[in-house]
Amino acid sequence: MNRHAVSIKPPSATVEHERHEEPAVSESNRISIFQKIWRKLVGAPKQASKEETSPREKRRWRLLQVESALACNLKCVMCPWKDFRDQVRHGGIMRPEVWDAIKPHLSNAKSVDFTGGGEPLLQPRLVEWITDANRAGCETGILTNALLLTEETSRKLISAGLDWICISIDGARKEEYEAIRIGSNFEKVCENVANFAMLRTGKAPKMMINFVMMSHNFHQVEDIVRLAAQLGVDQVNFKQCEVIRGEHGKGHGLFGKEETKEIRRWEKELDKALRFAKKLGIQTTASPFTPMERPVCEQDPRDSVFISYEGDVAPCINLVKGGPTTFLGQETVMPSVCYGRLPDVDLGELMENETCKLYRERFHERTAAYEQVFMRSIMSDSSSSAARLLRQALKEMPEAPEGCKACHYLCGI
Repeated sequence: MNRHAVSIKPPSATVEHERHEEPAVSESNRISIFQKIWRKLVGAPKQASKEETSPREKRRWRLLQVESALACNLKCVMCPWKDFRDQVRHGGIMRPEVWDAIKPHLSNAKSVDFTGGGEPLLQPRLVEWITDANRAGCETGILTNALLLTEETSRKLISAGLDWICISIDGARKEEYEAIRIGSNFEKVCENVANFAMLRTGKAPKMMINFVMMSHNFHQVEDIVRLAAQLGVDQVNFKQCEVIRGEHGKGHGLFGKEETKEIRRWEKELDKALRFAKKLGIQTTASPFTPMERPVCEQDPRDSVFISYEGDVAPCINLVKGGPTTFLGQETVMPSVCYGRLPDVDLGELMENETCKLYRERFHERTAAYEQVFMRSIMSDSSSSAARLLRQALKEMPEAPEGCKACHYLCGI
């Protein structure tokens, strides 16, 4: 969100025609221009025109997030899914019949992320499934701790057509890393990541590092950028520890309900790391330290679904695995939301489920209300600040669906 004043004036060029002046830009074109400007200002996703739309962009789902495994080979200190993992069925590994229920719908999905609450490299059919999705024209990716990313596995993943791989590394040195990622081996992970970078052709698959910012590793935000450059990684994502279940994940996040002196210090240090990354040619993303409610979260249930290892279909991972949580310092309960279970019900049919339609339609309504506030300001040549417009938009948007009201994702964190 742009926090500065929004003041955009319409084109002033005119041409004389008989006794009156006509705008050089038609009203419909003027609105189109303003819509593009508005989207750039507020960071709304671009909507492709018919001319720009590719076959992939015409597909029903922007994202199918497929939890290929809930099982994991590590015991990370901030993992919120520990209790769920203690109660897994089928070893916490997605069964082939669940994938077989997904496979016919791949031609209607733009991308497939094979990550959930566990380690995808524990899924013995992962390469086969990535190949299926790739052949269907889907973009594919995984988030992994990379401990099992051997040279053989790397070659198979690249050959299968993997488009991106993100590696969880929360420490730039052995001591900090292994204290967080319990059961891992810093040297082995670094070796695996560097080998993967050498095996790929050019910049494909894209390589990223997820760095979860916590009190005991934040001092390494610059060091992780340096390590990424040394390993041949393209991007570093600075994440908050935003998902909490009971005591798991609680107390690790650095974000707060409102800005404090400490948060301003963290923001300053992180900004320095981002500038350093730019100098090294490393791309970055960074989660904010304070909340700002959005009309819809990045998961965006309007055109994406999460499919658990058991086949449960839900708006996102946070809602499929409900339970006690903490939202901006307040204890609450995240409800469990499930549209239905594969392979018992067809995935396409589940999209017409009343719960699914509620989430989809509510976020359409919220986004439309949000956009209208900013468009009215632009069309009336208002000089209202973006912050003031945001406050107005929050008043006009309908309430978020159950669960989303207590989710850090909707606050951009």
